[in-house]
Amino acid sequence: MSGLAKTLIVSDLHLGSGGTYDIFAGGDALPLLIQRFAADGNTIILNGDSVDFLMNEDPLELEEARAVAQAEQTFSAAATQAVLKALGQVLAAGGQVVVRLGNHDIELALNGVQERMRAHLGQSAQVAARLQFERGDKPAILDVGGARILVSHGEQSDEWNKVDYPHLPGPGAPSGASHDSFRYAPGSRLVKTIMNPLKRVYGLRLIDLIKPDFQGGVLTALAVSPNAVKEVFKGSTISLLWQLQGSKAGPSTFAPDDEDELGLNRALAQAGLSNEESETLASMFGEDHGGAVSFDVDTSVLASAQLKLARSGLKAYASAQRKLAGEAGKRFYSLEPEASEWNEAKRLQQKFSVDAVVFGHTHAARWQQADGLCYLNTGTWIRLLSLPAPDASDDEWTDFLTLARKNPQLDPNKGPMVPVVTRFTAALIEPSPQGGAHVALVEFLPSGDLQIHGHGHVPARTAGATP
Repeated sequence: MSGLAKTLIVSDLHLGSGGTYDIFAGGDALPLLIQRFAADGNTIILNGDSVDFLMNEDPLELEEARAVAQAEQTFSAAATQAVLKALGQVLAAGGQVVVRLGNHDIELALNGVQERMRAHLGQSAQVAARLQFERGDKPAILDVGGARILVSHGEQSDEWNKVDYPHLPGPGAPSGASHDSFRYAPGSRLVKTIMNPLKRVYGLRLIDLIKPDFQGGVLTALAVSPNAVKEVFKGSTISLLWQLQGSKAGPSTFAPDDEDELGLNRALAQAGLSNEESETLASMFGEDHGGAVSFDVDTSVLASAQLKLARSGLKAYASAQRKLAGEAGKRFYSLEPEASEWNEAKRLQQKFSVDAVVFGHTHAARWQQADGLCYLNTGTWIRLLSLPAPDASDDEWTDFLTLARKNPQLDPNKGPMVPVVTRFTAALIEPSPQGGAHVALVEFLPSGDLQIHGHGHVPARTAGATP
């Protein structure tokens, strides 16, 4: 690559407060990567879900004082602090840092939270003031060497996680936006009411690694610990028994007046449980009247049901990551996007007259260049589950579930656990001396080297081609 000014785009860091909920895995790697770009003219873009404001016990209400307190705790944590200091170095060297919102960090829209982030950059007020924040209701359009590149977190087509930008207050908000009128996305409410208790009370940390697929998380939790799911759902307004039997859709957890069934009934149907397996699992969710229970549960049938739940619950995750079995120490991935991802990128290409589209959100790194479009997903900086191969035997999946049950916290100090990997990926963009832009999907390796997984030239637009 040339010595021209570079743009580095990362997303889905999920920076935390140093507590038990933290899932950010790049504490050592990310500051080193960012520091490489501490030079005049370079730009760092954090493309959504940079901070995770959902990983706490606070009520899910948009209240500025609470958000500022959460931000102060997060920005003071050692791993987050190291990232912010590296970003401050980029600003001090004359570079730009842009923070775009995602669906897990909408609190970054608030003035008070932005002030706390600037205060932790380790720079003077004058330098820190150059930190930029952008709402996600519109994509960013970069002009790099005459090529137009669209940057968006990517949640705009995800009905579970679309952000209520018309009512989100803060700089640049529409008239009438307020804390009282803002409504969190369904996915955010489900994290708070179902996912967090499963992690806090029962230690099911592995469900953090398969988001943003809520249904997959619940089915996986059922496969690992049905009793934990029973206890968590007991305190909610939905009856999981109804979902299992498919006889009734109760009010959803995230809104008492909403009749949505969370998609669990459909997800369970796709697991392919036999009548006996479904009835055995459903019997575990019957009302407990103080007497002896579960004496008639056939453990072999239950185990068979849980095996199917695990395969089905992790299907979407496996499809997104496309983890294939390989030799020890080697990882092989397919970066080709799903048809829905590619079609959404093509739609935005037409709508905004761009030549390249950069997303995050799905946690799955992607690269494809075809038909006049370059599409890239920057992946994530949290750990990723390493699953059995798609054609693995029942015995291999049973071994996987056994490890998940023995160490659901994914704590190496507590013994063997399901295998996890990291893949610290980013988009690297720079103008080409011949015009247009050079775009690459890169991975930051433990050695400090950058491995290129996909790269290509995006030509400059001809005169008059951009509206």
